[in-house]
Amino acid sequence: MSSSTRANTRTSTVNTKKIALAALFTAASLILSFIQIPIFPAAPWLMYDPSGIVCLIAALAFGPKLGAAVAIISWLPRVPLDPFGAPMGMVSTCALIIPAALIYARSRTRAASVAGMVAGAVLSVAVTCALNLVVTPLYTAVTMMDVVAMILPILLPFNALKMAINVVAGQVLLAPCMNVLADQVAETPGSNQR
Repeated sequence: MSSSTRANTRTSTVNTKKIALAALFTAASLILSFIQIPIFPAAPWLMYDPSGIVCLIAALAFGPKLGAAVAIISWLPRVPLDPFGAPMGMVSTCALIIPAALIYARSRTRAASVAGMVAGAVLSVAVTCALNLVVTPLYTAVTMMDVVAMILPILLPFNALKMAINVVAGQVLLAPCMNVLADQVAETPGSNQR
């Protein structure tokens, strides 16, 4: 077997494993998106779901494009059930994971992962508050000015708490997940790299 054929076979196997792992992340994110936890007593109708943690790890492991694909695909089945909330979930999650993955890709260190996650969390909170100004009046009996009045006492603290949970969980899970994923890719037949 020529060296180019071996390289193509190895690349194909690695890509297949990467796709399979991304599918597992997508399934886990989809399942977790249905777990709704009230975390903010001042607004018990606002629920937290831990799916963003899975998307965050996927984005850091596989890059921003694949991470965004995991986030979007895992939210798609929710669109018929929640036609306003599901797209907001997609955008909010992508706002968190894309900056985190881009910053982490430059330097795969703990400091870069923290900086990326914090930058993504800040962007996600800002995007979510802005989206609520437009989307909430479409499906509720509140005006945009009512939503503006809810930003500081409700939307900002709820979304900041949600992102804090995602960042802390992401930091706790990042190293163990990356170790497991590195072992999975290293076990590819014909691969001698670790």
